[in-house]
Amino acid sequence: MPYRRSLALLSVMVLATLPVPAVSHASMICDRLRASLVSEPEVVGDTAAMRRFSSAIARQNFEIRKARQRFFDERCGSPSVTDYTATNRPECTALSADIKRLEAEKQQLADRRDAARSGGAQRNEVRQKIIEMMDANRCDEEPVEADVTPADPPRTPYLDMVAPRVGTDGFPTGGWQNGAGDLQTLCVRSCDGAFFPISSNTTPLTFRRDAELCRQMCPGIETELYFRSVTEPESGEMISTVTGRPYRQSPTAFSYQSRRKGEQPSCTCNLTDFYRKMKEQATGANVPDYGSSVIDLKTAGKPVPRQAQPSAPVERPYDPAEKKVRRVGPVFLPSETSGIDLRHPALSGPQPVQQ
Repeated sequence: MPYRRSLALLSVMVLATLPVPAVSHASMICDRLRASLVSEPEVVGDTAAMRRFSSAIARQNFEIRKARQRFFDERCGSPSVTDYTATNRPECTALSADIKRLEAEKQQLADRRDAARSGGAQRNEVRQKIIEMMDANRCDEEPVEADVTPADPPRTPYLDMVAPRVGTDGFPTGGWQNGAGDLQTLCVRSCDGAFFPISSNTTPLTFRRDAELCRQMCPGIETELYFRSVTEPESGEMISTVTGRPYRQSPTAFSYQSRRKGEQPSCTCNLTDFYRKMKEQATGANVPDYGSSVIDLKTAGKPVPRQAQPSAPVERPYDPAEKKVRRVGPVFLPSETSGIDLRHPALSGPQPVQQ
């Protein structure tokens, strides 16, 4: 392997000593340089180790902020002003030593992260030499032939991160047929980095809806929607749907944890008012019965004329002599020619006629 790398480096150096080729030979030289660049292996760093060290650095920053806050609470000074009258106090000396130790550990973690990024390998001299030769021969300035391949269909952001659940037409397939996925969305407050979940077992198709819910839950506060896999235990590894950067790289990551006990947060979300409004909308909404087989098709027709109100009946004078009603049957009641004296019911004989 070392012999092969030395031979490749020697061939590139020979090409570098040649004069600038003519236009007819420039394409040939550039093709050879591109082929050499493709065949030369490129060392890629350990991304898993980089994520672990980055998460550790975020937690270390949190410990440093807590130590500095204790240093300030003990009236030992501040990060920008040193109180020389308190340097002899044992608690201030101990806190200052702790801050220096935490800073040194953070630098060690940063060095190990950088080492994982480079893969622990030295600089690839052959690849660097090939790139310099391509710049000298102006290979990147050559006209590029038109690409006849069809353009990629428009995609929804982050759908390609969970392939192959996306078809060639850009629509979800497979596990998303019933709206189920393996992602969790979280609402993050930009002021202090506090976050809370929005949806679980969801897909990127609901990111826009969840971002709107996040905004409604925290009115008047800058928020940002993040997502992560349901199997990801690290909160610092959740990804922003806006920038695509992990949460641990946010300037206010885990800042809410540095608040002192009893201290009110600088910004809050009104979840009680949000759920109250959602409940009112749910009870007041008139949801049609989609399960019914009867469909009411309302068509525009002629207006129905309103019926006139009936007039009040007119009473006519009554004259008993003009009654022309036939009476049938005997007369059961006697004529009113006499009466009974109810004041003297005990008299013998017929009762006297009342005057």
